[in-house]
Amino acid sequence: MKKLFSLCLICFIAMSAMAQQSQYVDLGLPSGTLWKSCNDGKYFSYQEAIQLFGDNLPTLEQYQELKAFCDWQWTGNGCEVIGPNGNSIYFPADGYRLCTGTLRVEGVYGHYWSRTASRSDIAYALSFGSISVELDSSLSCFEKSVRLVK
Repeated sequence: MKKLFSLCLICFIAMSAMAQQSQYVDLGLPSGTLWKSCNDGKYFSYQEAIQLFGDNLPTLEQYQELKAFCDWQWTGNGCEVIGPNGNSIYFPADGYRLCTGTLRVEGVYGHYWSRTASRSDIAYALSFGSISVELDSSLSCFEKSVRLVK
């Protein structure tokens, strides 16, 4: 009986962890956009991110809203993003990979694709570090993290 209880407890904990990974958080933004509570893997080229996640990738405008209305607090290895309603999400500073596959600035900067392209080979992204949050563009062959919205 004790083994069965332990097994049930382990299963419950695992299911709770999986459910938390797919939660979306209301940050109280004017658009009503909900942000996923965690990343969906690391290091996708822009084309891979579009193919895998499509309309669930944030637009440049959604990142602009996140930057404008939220408080960004550096934690030493990422940013806690606190919405106007007090709810928060965490963005790890996972860095990015160059087109050659070389990993850059892991633990120092975070780089996240938007679904907004500026040209066929360049797309917009969110970039942040300990002192700034920026919206910039880079080559679409770079590999960056993704955070989904709905």
